[in-house]
Amino acid sequence: MAWKALLVHLKPYNENAPALAAALSIARRFDASLTGLHPMRELAMLKLLVGPDSPSAREAEARDAPLARKAKDDFLAACREAGVAGQFEIAEGNANEVLCLAGRVHDVLIVEAGGSLDGRGGDLVEECAVTAGTATIIVPSSGAEQFGQTIAVAWNHSRQSAAAVHAALPLIERAQNVVVLLGEDRDAMPSVTRRPAADIGSYLRLHNPNVRVVALSATDGADLQSAALAAGADLLVMGAYGRSAWREFLFGGATRAVVENLRLPVLMAH
Repeated sequence: MAWKALLVHLKPYNENAPALAAALSIARRFDASLTGLHPMRELAMLKLLVGPDSPSAREAEARDAPLARKAKDDFLAACREAGVAGQFEIAEGNANEVLCLAGRVHDVLIVEAGGSLDGRGGDLVEECAVTAGTATIIVPSSGAEQFGQTIAVAWNHSRQSAAAVHAALPLIERAQNVVVLLGEDRDAMPSVTRRPAADIGSYLRLHNPNVRVVALSATDGADLQSAALAAGADLLVMGAYGRSAWREFLFGGATRAVVENLRLPVLMAH
């Protein structure tokens, strides 16, 4: 099992971005192709307001062209230096929308923590993790080029945590150690009088023999990250939980707490 198509968010004016360094590292590990996506929101908004063929839109397009060319040249140069097959794409629109659209035809989406939803409130990476339909790796702004040697898996038998585990299997299979942080079951199943085993440790040992399971009494994302770091993990795998009540579904709303104070790379899936 391997990833073959990766997508990374290229922020404007963000040279040597942590997300790109992490994406290149993963691409080398899997001999995967890497697409760099450069979203252009302001140009899209202008075209929507005054029309794509208006003089203002054309002037803005010409003004933004050097920035796009530099982003392309820098990205492709980084790919060549890393020995990675790369391709560059420009998209016009809100970053979260174009990343989710492109992410759905890639194996994994890589973004840097700390991005806002283009000034509209909310968190870009949380939106991608919840709505992309593709596993999303969120990299701390401080950087983390090498990760995946020891993986912590947040598990509570929910659909979201299962989605994250299955999405992360290519990394789990290659890890030196896997630690399952076993939380309390959150799905109510009133018809069940005799449970199947459904043992996450046994399942993951079919993919990697070096798996151990530890009970976790986490109340928020800070506790979850602390437990992962205490286990020596350099990557946390967890389900992504969306708006309103969903935010309280796992470990007291861990999704938002994690992305707002990220201390290690996190793979999320919804």
